Amino acid sequence: MTASKSMPLPAAPTNSGTDSRIIDKSDLIDRLATEMRVKSGGELPLSFCIAQVKRQLAGKQSESSAANNKPAATARPAVGSVFHSWAMRD
Repeated sequence: MTASKSMPLPAAPTNSGTDSRIIDKSDLIDRLATEMRVKSGGELPLSFCIAQVKRQLAGKQSESSAANNKPAATARPAVGSVFHSWAMRD
């Protein structure tokens, strides 16, 4: 009798009609909205969080963007700065 070098296959999971990992769509939305509300410190109403979660799941852009979403202006070096007038001779 020769020994087999292959790994034994795990037993196939039995599916009894319902999977314990599948949750209802509304339950998922409620859970995600509750998590979002907790992250915000409880300041946002639950209805707003539910609407945000629905938008995110639909792939739409959410309304909660930064208050100042403009890019920062790049700092330009001052041409006539005090340092240049003091440190560099004419």
